[in-house]
Amino acid sequence: MQKSIVWKGLANDTEEHCAVNFLGEEIIVRSEIEGWASHKAVYAEYVLHLTKGWEVLKADIEFHIGDHQHSWHLQCDDRGNWKDTLGKAYPELQGCRFLDISLTPFTNSLPINALQLSEGSSAEFDLVYFDILENNIRRDRQKYTRMPGNVYRFENGGGYFTADIIVDADGFVTNYPNLFKMLKPR
Repeated sequence: MQKSIVWKGLANDTEEHCAVNFLGEEIIVRSEIEGWASHKAVYAEYVLHLTKGWEVLKADIEFHIGDHQHSWHLQCDDRGNWKDTLGKAYPELQGCRFLDISLTPFTNSLPINALQLSEGSSAEFDLVYFDILENNIRRDRQKYTRMPGNVYRFENGGGYFTADIIVDADGFVTNYPNLFKMLKPR
C-alpha cells in the first residue's frame, strides 16, 4: 500500500511531495521538498527506512541550500546506536528511535503513529533533529500530548515552542499552524 501526500510550507515558501510505502516489515518513505527558505533556494530529498512500528532504521537526506550541497546518511541499530555509512559513530544520539527533519511535517508522524497515545496522555522523548537550513544534527527533546479528536499538542525546548497539530486518521499532519498544510492526500 502507498499513500502520497503534498504539503505546503507556510513559514517558508516550500512544497513537499511525499510517498509512504508500507512493505510488510518495513515502511519506506521517499520525499522531495522544493522552494525558498531564509531567502535562499532550497531543494531537499530524503529516504527513510522505518520499522512497521515507525522507528528509524536508516535515513538518507540530501539537500541544496543556495549553491551549497549537503548530505547525511545515518543508520540506527536495534539498540539505538547511530552511525554513518563510513562507520563514524554518533554516541550523542544513542537511544533515539525517532527523528525530526526541519522543513517537513512528515516526521511528526513517527512518534504519533508509534506511541498510539490515548486522549489526555502524553510522552516525552529524545530524538535526532536534522536542521536542514543549518546543516547540522543534534539530540533534541520533544513532548506530544493527545488532545480531543485528531489533535496533538507538540512541545519542544521544555515548552518554549508549542503547537496544536491536526492529523488525519493515518496520523499524517493536515494542519501544523503557521508552518505546514496538507494540500492533497492520495
